[in-house]
Amino acid sequence: MSLASPKFKHINESFVCNNCGFAVPQASSTCRDHCPKCLHSIHVDENPGDRGAHCEGILKPTGYSLRKKKGTMILFTCQKCGIKKANRFLERDEYCADDYDSLLKLTAK
Repeated sequence: MSLASPKFKHINESFVCNNCGFAVPQASSTCRDHCPKCLHSIHVDENPGDRGAHCEGILKPTGYSLRKKKGTMILFTCQKCGIKKANRFLERDEYCADDYDSLLKLTAK
């Protein structure tokens, strides 16, 4: 039995970050949708992995929250349409873990 939502689509692709230019590898345990270095993302999903949003604005990390079941979540705001989203912080990814210092800088703003 899958724990993923029925709306979740498993798309785990490498990409180049539009914010900092880092060559982002796939994630080892889930689908990566943000840069592990600067934590920025692109607004391409309506539901996780569906690539259903046509906005393509920069999702800027604005903070984080701690959730019992999901762990640390990065909070994003789209710089184009204003939508707010959250995504799991990948602190233990074996290919390329998210940068903890970048996460901590979000609270210093």
